[in-house]
Amino acid sequence: MGSTVFSSGILRMKLPPYRKLHKALILFMLILPILPTRGEAEALMEDPFGIIGVAPTAAGGQTMSLGLGYSRARDGANRNLYGGALEAEAGLVRGLDLRFAQAIEYGPAAPYPADDAKRVWGGLSQLGLRWQFLEEDGWRPALGVFGAVRTAYGETSVPSQSGQIVGLLSKTLIEGPRPLAFSFNAGWSELFNAEPGERAGRYEFAAGLTQNLAQNTSLGVSYLRHQQDRGEKDQNIIAAGLWHRLGRAGPIMAAGAGAGVGDDSPRFLVFASLKWLFGAAAP
Repeated sequence: MGSTVFSSGILRMKLPPYRKLHKALILFMLILPILPTRGEAEALMEDPFGIIGVAPTAAGGQTMSLGLGYSRARDGANRNLYGGALEAEAGLVRGLDLRFAQAIEYGPAAPYPADDAKRVWGGLSQLGLRWQFLEEDGWRPALGVFGAVRTAYGETSVPSQSGQIVGLLSKTLIEGPRPLAFSFNAGWSELFNAEPGERAGRYEFAAGLTQNLAQNTSLGVSYLRHQQDRGEKDQNIIAAGLWHRLGRAGPIMAAGAGAGVGDDSPRFLVFASLKWLFGAAAP
């Protein structure tokens, strides 16, 4: 679940009226075909933590990931944030896939709680499309774009809808049995109903390296930077993780940790996930 970012307190707002839609989307992803194809497994090269990879899920294939995370803020009476996430992808046609994510948080998951020591629930639902429009060829990197709509919610404020657009880049730096790949994301998100004090538009970018250690194991490191509300410094996170595939067709296990840089970044975070590959997505 390399693309999952546990948002360290930015998932906020009250449960929206779209609960039935969320349940229907989750059910749709869960009942996708679950019989993986068999074949010679390729070298495992998962996207680092917080990175959206360029390569979409193969047409007719599906993936599903379940993850857990924990982060600790630097200051405040309520510093522990627990999170969980479900992500699913479905390949539509060559070069295009559908991506759905549902994250929940428990802790300081609201922007302006009446009691700083109170723990509350928050969440984020995301639905988007990823399109790879250029494949890697020699010196030329692979390029793509990801666009999504999101709804964030929590116990102490109203739902917030936003749009996101992210440019995607990937380049293999070292070929061979243990390849090394570079990934880069640069994006912009826009709140459709920004509250007083909230920043409507925010930039974000992330960069990462993935090294294949063995046929079924890879190491990823990443750096993430997210713009915060006015008066807050940008959030910076450096993270590293290991991904290991069980057997030829998964699932893929991941575990890692990271640390924040700066006053308004988390002190540290840890994460773990399981990813299943179905249909044409299986190696």
